[in-house]
Amino acid sequence: MLQINGLFLGFFLFLFVILLASILCWLCVSNPESDTRYIPAARLERKPGKPIIAAELEWPKLPPDLVAKRTAKPIPGVSYAVRKFENPTQIEEHKVRALRGGEFVGNRMRFKVKVLNETPYIINDVTVYLLSYPKDALRFAGGDKDCEFSKIEPGGFRSPTFDFLPTQDCVKGDIVAGVSYIDMRGKAHTLSTDPFVIRAVCDLLIPDQVSPEDFALKLKSHEHGEIVIKVDEWTPEEMFDKSLRIVDESNFFEISSELKSKEGVAFGKITGLAKGKYTGKSIGVQISITGTSNKKGASCTIMVSGEDQAMILPAIDDLKERLSAWLCPLCSSPLTLENVIALREGKVVECPFCAVSIGR
Repeated sequence: MLQINGLFLGFFLFLFVILLASILCWLCVSNPESDTRYIPAARLERKPGKPIIAAELEWPKLPPDLVAKRTAKPIPGVSYAVRKFENPTQIEEHKVRALRGGEFVGNRMRFKVKVLNETPYIINDVTVYLLSYPKDALRFAGGDKDCEFSKIEPGGFRSPTFDFLPTQDCVKGDIVAGVSYIDMRGKAHTLSTDPFVIRAVCDLLIPDQVSPEDFALKLKSHEHGEIVIKVDEWTPEEMFDKSLRIVDESNFFEISSELKSKEGVAFGKITGLAKGKYTGKSIGVQISITGTSNKKGASCTIMVSGEDQAMILPAIDDLKERLSAWLCPLCSSPLTLENVIALREGKVVECPFCAVSIGR
C-alpha cells in the first residue's frame, strides 16, 4: 500500500514539474521584449540532492541602438591608420597657375612665365618649356628652352624668362609656354599659358630723317592703310600733344606737325617716317585730328604707308593702342586701371612711375 502511494506521489510530482516547465516556456514565448536565445540545460548549475529542472532560460534582448554602437565600434589603432590613408583633399589643377608677359628690351623680345603654386602642398619636378612661337620672325637667343625647378613651396612661385631676337622688321604671332609638375600624390599634371600676342613694328624701327618733299614722294609710291578712332576723354588739343609724344616714342622721325583752329573747330596733322632695323624698308605715318576746340571728344585718323605690306596693319594696331591708352602727361608712362577709374570720377591721382599728380 505504501508502494502504491509512493508511485502516485511520484507521478503527481512529475506532472507538477512538467506543468511548471510548460508555464515557464509559455511565459518566454509570450514576452515580446525577450530574445530567442537560451542557456542550454547542460550548463545549468547542479546542486547535490536536488532534481535537475531542465528549463531553458531567456537571454535579455539588447536595445537596437546599443547593438549598432557595439558593432560599429572600430578596432583601436586600425581606424586611425585607415583615416590617415583616406583620399586627401583634391588638388584642383586650376590652383597651380601659369601666367605670361613680355616686352622688347633693347633689340630682344623678352618672354616671361610665372608659375604660381596656390595649393597647400609642395609641387615637385616643375618644368617650364616653350610650346610655340613665330619662328619665321623670332630666333631663340640661346640657353635652354626647358627650365626645370625641383620644387615650388605652397604660396611660392618661379619666373623663368626666354629671350628672342627678331629676324624681321615686323614681328607678329603668339608665344605659348607649357608647364608640367608632380603633385603630392605623385600624379603628373600639365597646363599651358594663354597665348602672348605679339604685334610689334614700332619697337623695331629707327627714325628716318627726310625732307617733307621726299616724304610726300614716298607716300605716293607706298601702299597704305588707315583707321579712324574716336576718343571721348580728351580734347583735340590734348590728343595733338599726345600724338606728338607717341610718334616720337614709336621711333618715327617727325617730318611735320601743325595744329590750327577755325570757327571753333580744331585741326591737327602730324607726319613721321622710319625704317626697319633689319630690312631698312621705310614706313610712314600720318595722324589727323579733328574736333571742337577745347571740348572733350575728338576724331583721329591713322594712316600708315610702307614698302612692306606686312608692316602696315601691325603698325596701325600698335599706334591705335598707344593713342587709346591713358598716359602720364609728364613721363608718358601708361596709367593703371585704378588711376583711369579715379580720373574719370574727377579725382586726382599720382603717376606710379614719376609720382606727378594728375587731375582732369
